[in-house]
Amino acid sequence: MENKEYQQPAFEYLAKALRLSFNALKIIVGGLVLYYIAFSGLFTVKQDEVAVILRWGRIVGVGEGRVLEPGFHWSFPEPVDKIIRIPARKVKSLGVSDFWSADLDNPQIAAPESFIPYLHGYCISGDNNLIHTRLQVSYNITEPISYIVNVKDEEELIKSVVSNAVIEAIGNSSVEEALRTQLEKISRLIRYKAQERLNSLDSGITISTISLERSTPPLRVVEAFNRVLRAEQVKSTRINEGRTYANRVINTARGDASIILSEAQTYRNTVVNETLADATYIQELTQKFKKGSKELETYLSYFYQEKMEALLINLEDKFILQTPVGGKENELRILLGKETKWEGVK
Repeated sequence: MENKEYQQPAFEYLAKALRLSFNALKIIVGGLVLYYIAFSGLFTVKQDEVAVILRWGRIVGVGEGRVLEPGFHWSFPEPVDKIIRIPARKVKSLGVSDFWSADLDNPQIAAPESFIPYLHGYCISGDNNLIHTRLQVSYNITEPISYIVNVKDEEELIKSVVSNAVIEAIGNSSVEEALRTQLEKISRLIRYKAQERLNSLDSGITISTISLERSTPPLRVVEAFNRVLRAEQVKSTRINEGRTYANRVINTARGDASIILSEAQTYRNTVVNETLADATYIQELTQKFKKGSKELETYLSYFYQEKMEALLINLEDKFILQTPVGGKENELRILLGKETKWEGVK
């Protein structure tokens, strides 16, 4: 009995200590859980990206609030919440080589006799010629929610829509347009068709540029195409040279014509002014002297002689005919078609 009475207080103290220990442990565990929830849920969104929180597989938030901008944010730890980071402000680049052949990258390899579909990529132009082409696509994600919901593999999606656009664009173009003359136009058309398809799928992806990195005919005919290209370049060079020469000749002729017209106008004004001055002089003489008088005849004779001397001195060839004698007619022989020196435009 005495041992039982002695042990009872000890058990009570032990039970009390255990309760205190369990309470303390619960507080510690609870604190650790709260600490884990509070601090493990903190995350940062970088400047070139946005983020979306999935809670039990569903997007958290409403409207624009579903997309988290760069900065610090909080979410429940996994598996409750899952953070999806999207590089929305980063322009990505993707090469499309479905229409390219690896043989083209190694000029030492002989041209194949025929194409094997899974080894040699090619497309067909509108005039039934084969073309190898390689493209570079630049794009970014502009609608994160649509991207998360509708896109599983962005690279495969972009390759698919761009390949379909290439088939349509080059299929409606001639081989000359696809290889040389309309490359920029075809690139724009491919981008337009591919973006139209992405928009119809509500992919949230925007293509910024598509460039035809390289387009070439098959190896077996590439030398023939190069000869045509060189001939076209020579033709273009000759045409440009001809146009340059024509423009130079025309500009020189226009300059000479302008000088001639200016000199002619100056000469005309001089002749008109001299004629008006002579008319004024003769009018003054007729007013000063009586008509038919000896003084007037003398002045007019000297005036006539002075003008004839000024006129004849500028003539290279002069022919003086005497009055016919005895009613006969004078015979005048003039050499026509004399050699003249003419210098063309240089």
